[in-house]
Amino acid sequence: MLCYVFVLSCIVYILLQFYRTILISKLTKSSDNTVAKNNTTLLDNRIAKNNTTLSDNKIAKNNTTYYYNHSSSYNKINLEPINSLYYHHATTDRNSSYPFISGDTFRAFSDYIYDETRKDNLRSVKYGETIFVKTDMLRRFFTSPFNSIRKPFVLITHNSDDSAPGRYIRYLRNPKVLHWYASNLNQKNLQKISPIPIGLANIRWVHGTLDKITSALKNHRKPWSQRTTFLYVNFAVDTNIDQRTKALSQALTIQNVQIMKERITLESYLEQIGNSKFVLSPPGGGIDCHRTWEALLMGAVPIVLTSGLDSLFTKTRSIIIDDWSKLSYNLLSSFNSSLDDDYVPDVLHADYWRQIFFKHRKKVK
Repeated sequence: MLCYVFVLSCIVYILLQFYRTILISKLTKSSDNTVAKNNTTLLDNRIAKNNTTLSDNKIAKNNTTYYYNHSSSYNKINLEPINSLYYHHATTDRNSSYPFISGDTFRAFSDYIYDETRKDNLRSVKYGETIFVKTDMLRRFFTSPFNSIRKPFVLITHNSDDSAPGRYIRYLRNPKVLHWYASNLNQKNLQKISPIPIGLANIRWVHGTLDKITSALKNHRKPWSQRTTFLYVNFAVDTNIDQRTKALSQALTIQNVQIMKERITLESYLEQIGNSKFVLSPPGGGIDCHRTWEALLMGAVPIVLTSGLDSLFTKTRSIIIDDWSKLSYNLLSSFNSSLDDDYVPDVLHADYWRQIFFKHRKKVK
């Protein structure tokens, strides 16, 4: 009897060891799968790649998902092949505002850079590639750096209040310049040059914090019919005393106008724009204003003065006037606000501009 019990105990022990081995093996494989392919870790709805974690990083609107990133390592992320293109030159100090446009977004997806922090060797520029130049450095760019370029290229100027083309208009006749895309374009109807938006403030500035902007877009952009502020005014007059004094004086004649006289947080500012129908946006240090594009992103209608930027507003809800004296309640109340409440203009998105720039890589036969 004792022998039988001993044999049975041995069998039970062997079976327990066998199943324990199998269980440990399965758990190990399961653990290994968290570092599965391409060193990508999926854990608690997060994706960690190249030591960078993305969490709650998308906005879904109109069946389109827009990704943004909390990390300072945009250029190290390859979650989707297309995303890496927009962080090509992004750094901690010069991060991209993808999916939206900013000066540093244009800089991040350009092929070459010439600014105060980086001066690429331009001898290897290929046909149709893009060169990002800080606008107030054009004088230095159009010397030996420009002369070293051997192939026709696309010029992008931004990250400055300076206007373009200015004294450098003659370079539009140079065959090496395929096309020039400029912020603060100060002339109309020129060949080979087009305006680009100043866009959102760069992430390195407090008023360019992408998390706060995307949060406001999701939570504080009201439908047009639910907005309670008719006209919103929030700017420092001393940035452009002539134009802003005229704009403010005319705004005071309009009923239901909200005029902010003190500084407020970015969150409060965006929430107020998301509750406004019209936003007054006169020029400041430069022709263009971040306010114009913040208003468009939050579904408000910016009121701007006619300039070389006019063509940017073709597919947006905007009002362009040639004199501030034309601003009136009747003008604004007659505005047709028939566009979808969720509409965000293409010109605010990085992928729209990259497609436009990329078309120049095809040689005209």
